[in-house]
Amino acid sequence: MENKYDLAIAYRIYPKISKIQAIHPDNKYELSRVCLESFYNSVKNVKAYIYIILDGCPLEYQKLFEETLIGIDYEFIEKGGIGNAQTFNLQMDLLLNQDKSDVIYFAEDDYFYLENAFTELIKAIKHPDVDFVTPYDHPDTYRTDFHNYKKKYIKIEGYKWGIMSSTTMTFMTTKRVLKETKKIFDTYTVRNYDASLWLSLTKLNAFNVALMTKLLFTNFQFFKYFLKLYYFSFGQTIFGKKRILVQAVPALATHMETAFLSRDIDWYNEFKKYETQ
Repeated sequence: MENKYDLAIAYRIYPKISKIQAIHPDNKYELSRVCLESFYNSVKNVKAYIYIILDGCPLEYQKLFEETLIGIDYEFIEKGGIGNAQTFNLQMDLLLNQDKSDVIYFAEDDYFYLENAFTELIKAIKHPDVDFVTPYDHPDTYRTDFHNYKKKYIKIEGYKWGIMSSTTMTFMTTKRVLKETKKIFDTYTVRNYDASLWLSLTKLNAFNVALMTKLLFTNFQFFKYFLKLYYFSFGQTIFGKKRILVQAVPALATHMETAFLSRDIDWYNEFKKYETQ
């Protein structure tokens, strides 16, 4: 039976701010509004079904979605503040058990999208060599030793994508790939790092002993990525199938944390388009 939708999305939202945001740093509702409106202006260009996880959100957040997602099919799942790990676990369960689409997307509430984001993401995930896609051109890719590997790029229907070692928990894949890799993503719910679980799948720099030694003495936080890599996913890292993760270059979306805006785009100019007068 052919799926009715181009993709299924699990969008999780929490009403508190945890990091220093580029706009509305003290107002999660306004930050959420800007991000959601940008998300809508992109996702309306495809046929999507959205599962909206309201994690401890007051009623005004539900109204925000109802007023914004005009013409989009969706449903609400309300939770009482179960937190980051458990809402991600819920996203996996929802997306694996739905029959709306084989293409699935994990969305977090603090990402801002360009209008062509989902159109390009869907093109990319259909490439036969690609397992995972992210719209976020992570700045750490270019400025940390952890990502000090030879970068490779591919063009997919005219858009440039970089083959990278890790990303955040905002990404696109397929039900088949998620089923095959779910045991690795399950480790995120028991305190594994996102960078560590991704590295076990992509294996870019996973065996770089010289880098591990350097980080042990120069950047212990990044060294811990390797500790958790082998603690949580030794078998996958050594014996498991290597997966291809690509990120948009330039970005199709950005994380809203001030220190981690994607490069080469005037994001503040983009944000202005969504500010209320």
